[in-house]
This record gives sequence, structure tokens and C-alpha cells, in this order.
Amino acid sequence: MRKVKTFKQYFALLLSLALIISAIGINVMDVFASNDPYEINYEYVNIKDMAAANVSEKSTDNEGLLDGLFDGFAGDVTLTEVEMTPPSSVELPVKKDSAALVTDRQIWYLPTEVGRVTQSPNYWHVALDITSYRGTAEVIHPVANGVVSGIYTDSAGALIVTVLHNINGQKYTSQYVHLSRYADGLYVGKPVTINDALGQMGTTGNSTGVHLHLAVLDCALFDPNDNNCRDLGGWYRYDKIRFQQGYIGLGTMMNVPGEWYSR
Repeated sequence: MRKVKTFKQYFALLLSLALIISAIGINVMDVFASNDPYEINYEYVNIKDMAAANVSEKSTDNEGLLDGLFDGFAGDVTLTEVEMTPPSSVELPVKKDSAALVTDRQIWYLPTEVGRVTQSPNYWHVALDITSYRGTAEVIHPVANGVVSGIYTDSAGALIVTVLHNINGQKYTSQYVHLSRYADGLYVGKPVTINDALGQMGTTGNSTGVHLHLAVLDCALFDPNDNNCRDLGGWYRYDKIRFQQGYIGLGTMMNVPGEWYSR
């Protein structure tokens, strides 16, 4: 009699395990068949305790055994909907482009907001003559950042300003002639940028009309250590030498259009 009970116990235990595995398989298949995102959370299940709770020596009713198994298994596998949150945006590192890293920065600019070239450089006049429909209201700006190196009038009475530029170790002087007036607060040694005012266009000195005489040379005018341009005499001799060598002032540094309405 004892052996029969033991066999029934083993049979009930095997049947319980088979039903548990089948139930788990059905629920898992349902999850994978669903299009909605789900997460399966398994609670801890002790198979031995579960079998002991549902199989007793006094019970021989298979229907009661099945009910007990499903009652014990209910709630052990729960399906909860996963809240989908979009990933936070990630800023990617900028790809280093060698071509972009060597892009030249603009150094030289036109001297006026509005201008028209009326005379180009030649051997006797190594400079640009520039007019503007604004006349004496046209403000004159440095063609590059630098320091005011001279404020003077020539023998004919032209108001002149010169600016010394140091571009990558090379010294240049820009000369602005025939101004109608100097800008307020201007003095020799004053640092200036391309946005500062040097004065206004005029017709002072030996001039036939309101215009700017603009000369640019690769030397330091009024610098006693510069053998080429230590004084005005050297300046005018040197500009002819450089013109014969193909140097044409600002046009050597940048493209100067025949007419413009913006710097």
C-alpha cells in the first residue's frame, strides 16, 4: 500500500512539472507573437514547495490536483508594458577637416564703404585714386589693422595719414592723401583697426577733385631703421622700384574691383 502511494506521488509531481513547463511556453509564445513591447518578470518559484502544496497523501482527485496547480501558478508570470522613452540626443564630435583648418582669414580691406577707381598704379603714380558719390562725407578706413605712423601735410597742403601694418612679420605702410579733415582723437602711435576712421575724403593739396590717393608699400615709412622708406624721398624712390618689379600696392594684396558699395 505504501508503494502505491509513492508511485502516485511521483506521477503527480511529474504531471505538475509538465503543466508548469507547458504554461510557461504558452505565455512566452504569446509575448513573442505580440507586436507591443513587453517585459517578462519571473517571480521566484520553488518547485518542491509548489508540489508539496498541491499534492497531498489524502487527495486522489485529479481535477482538484489540476485546479491546485493552476491556482498556485496564477500570477507567477506577469506581463507589464514597457514605457518606451526616446534616447537622449547625443552631440557627435566634429570631424576635423584639414581643408577647413587652413582657411585664410581676411586681412586686407577696401578703404571706403563706397568707391570707384579713377586711376590705377603706374610708374609715376604708384597708387590708386578712388572717388565716391558721397564726396567729402565718405569716411576713410585703414586697409588693414595697424598703428598710425604719420599725420602731416605735404608742401601743397594735402592732409595725409599713414598707417604701419605688421602682417606675419612683414611691415607695410598705407598712405591716405587729400583728406578733407582728420578723424577726431587721431594721434601718431594710435592702434587702429579696419573699422576705425582716419578722416574723410577730400581734395586738399594738389588735387583736381574730391578723391582718395591710396598708396601701399612693403616698407615702414618714417622708420630710421628702414633703408628703403626712412623718409618721403626714399618712399617715392622705392615705390618706382617695386612697380618695375610688378608690385601694384593694395592690388597685390587683394582683388580691387573697379567699383564697390561694400567693403
